Amino acid sequence: MSGTDEHPLPGGYPDAAAVGWVRTEDTEFAGIHIRMTISPGDRIVEVWETEDGHPVRWLGNVFRIDAEPPGLYLNHRYERLLSRAQRDLLARAGAKFWKS
Repeated sequence: MSGTDEHPLPGGYPDAAAVGWVRTEDTEFAGIHIRMTISPGDRIVEVWETEDGHPVRWLGNVFRIDAEPPGLYLNHRYERLLSRAQRDLLARAGAKFWKS
C-alpha cells in the first residue's frame, strides 16, 4: 500500500515496495478505526489509526507475541484513552493477527 498526494503515509508506516509485502488488517477497536501491519520477519505488530481507510498516525506496537498478555507499547495519546482491560484486549488482538 502506498500513499498519495492527497493521503500521504505517516512517517514510519511500512513501505510494501521496500520490504516486498506488508500484511494488514483493518478493524475497529474501542471506537477507533485501526490497521494492524506486519512486515516480513517482524515479531512486532504495528498498530495505526486510520481515517477513511487511510493510516494517519501510529497508535502503538504489539510485541512479546508469545507472552500472556502480549506486550503493548502505545503512543501517549492513546494511553489515556484506553483502559488497562482495553489495552490487554488490543495486545491479544495484535498477537492473534501476528499468528494468523
